[in-house]
Amino acid sequence: MKQLLFTFCIVILALSFSSCEKEYICTCVTTDTSGKNGPSELKTTLPSSKKSDAEEVCAGSGGTIDTLETVCSLD
Repeated sequence: MKQLLFTFCIVILALSFSSCEKEYICTCVTTDTSGKNGPSELKTTLPSSKKSDAEEVCAGSGGTIDTLETVCSLD
């Protein structure tokens, strides 16, 4: 009985460290480097994602077009 309980505890412990999917929020802030417009913020929910996947998608959302610079980070 003790061996079964010990094995069960090890399995539960291992599952608690496994990567789980959850919702993450990616926040993007766009600024106009010309100074004509103030910064704007956009929050996007990334549903059912692993953290590494969410970070990759969020980081790839930033960039620069003309005088607009967008920087994104995972919350």
